[in-house]
Amino acid sequence: MLTLDADMAVVGGTASVEEWLGLLQAGPRPFQRVPAEVLNVAAQLLAREAGVDRHPASARVHIGSGQWALLQASRMDSTGTAAIPPLAVTIQACPPAARLDMFARSFGLTTRQRELFELAASGADTNAMADALGIGAHTVQDQFKQIFETCGVHSRATLLALAMGAAQ
Repeated sequence: MLTLDADMAVVGGTASVEEWLGLLQAGPRPFQRVPAEVLNVAAQLLAREAGVDRHPASARVHIGSGQWALLQASRMDSTGTAAIPPLAVTIQACPPAARLDMFARSFGLTTRQRELFELAASGADTNAMADALGIGAHTVQDQFKQIFETCGVHSRATLLALAMGAAQ
């Protein structure tokens, strides 16, 4: 976790934050110590607080080698003497469900393809997917052929490894 004051200057952070900060992009001047991604989620929180935007103050960020981070901003409780309580930005490994969603969105999978993709990620086999969706097993296989072509892979295992950041 990283804390920012009203001027977006760093006022504190947890021990693990330095490792995360090294994986993110340097911010613009004069905020070089604050990564651009941190500034983005902090700005989104400010927009929410001002009633300008309702989107959550969070972002999924690619940090290289197929790995993703999840950033979320929130306002800390006012316990100090500051007129405006600091912002807290948490940075953590992106959970699997969020990685799968981002992967499906980035490849533009259709609603049906997303359903099959999520079922495959849950461990369902072809027959279980067919039963769950009320379609035939051959239709499931045909849909996966389209997904493979879209994503540039040749198997479900490779597809899931790519989506989870485990593919080389």
